[in-house]
Amino acid sequence: MTQVLSIGTYLPPWTVRDQRVKGPDEDALTMAVAAGRAADPEATAQRVVLVSRDFPLLEGSNGAVLLAALSLPADVPVSEVLGGAPAVLDQLLGAADGTLVLAADDSSVAGAGAVLTGASGTRLDPVARQTRSLPTVTRGEDGVRHDYGDPRLQREVGVKSTVARLGLTNARTVAAVVGVKAKELGGGIDATGALEHPVSSASGVVRALADVIEKPQGGGLLIAVEQASVTAADVTVSANDTTITRDEAAARELPKFRTAVGNGIPISLPAYARAFEPKLRWEAAVFDERPGIDAAPQFPPRARVDDDGLLVTDYRLEPLPRTGTIYTQTTIQIPVPDLPSPYSIAVVQLDGSPVRVLMKVTGVPAGAATIGQGGAVVLRKIADRAGVPDYGYAFHPTQGVRS
Repeated sequence: MTQVLSIGTYLPPWTVRDQRVKGPDEDALTMAVAAGRAADPEATAQRVVLVSRDFPLLEGSNGAVLLAALSLPADVPVSEVLGGAPAVLDQLLGAADGTLVLAADDSSVAGAGAVLTGASGTRLDPVARQTRSLPTVTRGEDGVRHDYGDPRLQREVGVKSTVARLGLTNARTVAAVVGVKAKELGGGIDATGALEHPVSSASGVVRALADVIEKPQGGGLLIAVEQASVTAADVTVSANDTTITRDEAAARELPKFRTAVGNGIPISLPAYARAFEPKLRWEAAVFDERPGIDAAPQFPPRARVDDDGLLVTDYRLEPLPRTGTIYTQTTIQIPVPDLPSPYSIAVVQLDGSPVRVLMKVTGVPAGAATIGQGGAVVLRKIADRAGVPDYGYAFHPTQGVRS
């Protein structure tokens, strides 16, 4: 049995042919962080699990970026699980209190979800599970996706055959189905009126769970399907005990981008390592006042020299605000290697802080941001350098011009 304290969901602001797609500076990791911060804004998680089929790094771990961007200590354990919808539900059903389960997709369905478990909230109980092999969709070492392309085989041999093995009855209402349409379950299960997320995705399970909790007289079976594997859980909703936060901006058509041909900025891993904590922890250095040194936060964190010419390195780190206002901005039209163009950059005045930061603008077309516009500081992939995703922060305008 697992109890759900809070849920966060994230959808990118872009669409192509009415389907949500990631932006050029997004991937599964940045979207997972957005959902995770929505679910756990106070950074209380004691363990993190990331479930995806789209890991940016298959070697070397994505955990360090996750923890830094979620403002969690570097000693919090991180597990990375390769899987889809049933895997997410399996991880939730086995999660201890204080676990932040993240689910992210950046291919067929772009988005992410996060669930923070605890000692109270909506209850999840395991009902049935079947893990079977019917590899109708595969991805080889070359990264190419292969689809067997037989929906009838998937439906009859995969879904219906597996659901029949679960031995479910109609004693409990089917509240939501992820991975197929509810009418395709078979197995004598009446799923009339169930919420549907017919495309199998990791994040779809979290979104379905949130939908069930928010639904009047919510509760019932949550069934997650991927190819021929199925997991079912019973959802028992406790009134007002689960907080749901949706970071889902209004969708707009993805603008056209161009990336110049040529060599981009090369990676220097020693420089990457030195800059990692100051860049991703989003913290400023604060010094005790002394002659020549004030207590104003310094970003990025750095040593200072006092009036006696002494190098002062003993400072404390304090979190910076993650909201702000555009102080000034400009748009770059000339394409450069590594950076989809055109793009805008802005100097952002952070809320309640004297710190101003230069950041790339994200989530709106180039040139659309205006001076005085408010918004949020969000994690984005700045560039891919020699195959290494280089992460940093960007500014997403989400409000009108502030007076």
